Amino acid sequence: MANNAVTAKSRAISGKLLTRDDYTSLLHKNSVGAVAGALKTRPLYADAFADINEAAIHRAQAEQLIERSVFNTYMRVSRFSASGKNSIMSFYIRRIESEQLIKAVTAIASGSQESFMFSFPEYVTEHICYDPIAVASAKSLSGLADILAGTPYRRPLTEMLRADSPDINRIITAVNVCYIKWAFARINECSSGKERQLLKDFFLRKTDADNLLMCLRTVSAFGLEPDRINELLIPYHKRLRQKEIDEALKLADPVPALLEMFVTERIATAQVSDIPEVNVNASEYRYFRHRLAVSSNETESLYSLMMLLKTESTNLFRIIEGIRYGLPPEETEKYLIMQ
Repeated sequence: MANNAVTAKSRAISGKLLTRDDYTSLLHKNSVGAVAGALKTRPLYADAFADINEAAIHRAQAEQLIERSVFNTYMRVSRFSASGKNSIMSFYIRRIESEQLIKAVTAIASGSQESFMFSFPEYVTEHICYDPIAVASAKSLSGLADILAGTPYRRPLTEMLRADSPDINRIITAVNVCYIKWAFARINECSSGKERQLLKDFFLRKTDADNLLMCLRTVSAFGLEPDRINELLIPYHKRLRQKEIDEALKLADPVPALLEMFVTERIATAQVSDIPEVNVNASEYRYFRHRLAVSSNETESLYSLMMLLKTESTNLFRIIEGIRYGLPPEETEKYLIMQ
């Protein structure tokens, strides 16, 4: 019964996601306040934006309210899970935890700890394994290593954090690897058989995409050597193989071969944009909409809903950012993933 309730509620929420027409309307708003006013009328965001002053709201505040709305929505649905909210919600919480730690690392490295603390989603504080105030108080990355004592991040990150010249990209990769290792252990605990492999495939699809995008970005923007690029890759794969990456990186111009791999390895199945990230994200969005539509498994339904909500919040962040910086609507629209 709980299984059916979770799947039904997840599908009902997906039916309330913003449509292409909704996004078109938001793209043509002339202020962050106008976007906030429009979100007041949307069922997934009405409660969070109900009492805001449209004339005074700023970008960071709007983004925090969107994040809070998504969190509360997911919490409500997870309560109907037969395995309890601590099972599937733990994936969501741990993802937020790792993302915020990455933000903290970059903030400390740039001396902008205050900005990290200002943007931290306080409603997750009781759910994560480190103290965000202590993290924000770190004077250096070396000091952060001590603050992470007693957490799963201490051992894999300490040597890199205490290096004379910390490599931020390698640290980010290590945090992501921590999350995936934890997720696989959790999946092994709470699932079996077909469900277990399906959940692992969700993560492996993303690591394939992240690794290929990392290769493309580093080759195109920085011209890094293959050995250096390999240090930044996540050591998990679904279809993409290290041998294929190595062969592409040996070419005089690796970019065409890397772009081709998005299609041959089924990382992006349709060319909807000239921007690789958009093709990947559009393919993922279609995939999780399909999984939610056909699944009768509550864990799969909740995970698919999580990914759809994440896509929508990212779209809204891009729209708000575009308006904040006066970008033409058509420029922002290039990066949106729409139904």
